[in-house]
Amino acid sequence: MFSQILNPTGNMFFTWLVALVPVAALLFMLAVLRWSAWVATLIGSFALAVWVWGMPLGDGTLAYLYGSATGIWNVNWITFWGVMLFNTLVVTGAFEKLRRWPIAQATQNIRVQTILFAWAFGALLEGLVGFGFPWAFVAPILIALGIPDLDAIRVAAIANNAPVSYGALASL
Repeated sequence: MFSQILNPTGNMFFTWLVALVPVAALLFMLAVLRWSAWVATLIGSFALAVWVWGMPLGDGTLAYLYGSATGIWNVNWITFWGVMLFNTLVVTGAFEKLRRWPIAQATQNIRVQTILFAWAFGALLEGLVGFGFPWAFVAPILIALGIPDLDAIRVAAIANNAPVSYGALASL
């Protein structure tokens, strides 16, 4: 069983400075060397964990692989069902009804429609499903409403900030 050394330098201030090395290294590799994020993260954190904190190489590699597989699985699971739900709405024609509803019932102002979908509908989805689902579902709706891609993603991101603190209540 690996037991992490909490104070490898013998001085808490110097240990704190050493703990900042992965962050500084990550920023340097991303901004200056223009390396991809996964390579910079792997080198910045993994190398220091082995050298300074004495993490066993085999156990650390398995932990990184397990964590990566878990992250990839979760992101792909959310994205798959978001795309599945969106495509189902498009194929059945329900998306067109959903797209016309704000114009008929609320307003033709695209800014108000954006707030309705991104904020209210996104908050509902975050509470029901969580885990970033509003990004996978609301952004394509906004794009289909005619909002430019980057703006739709920005609005979905900003609107997802408020309800995300409640998390996925339905998954509990």
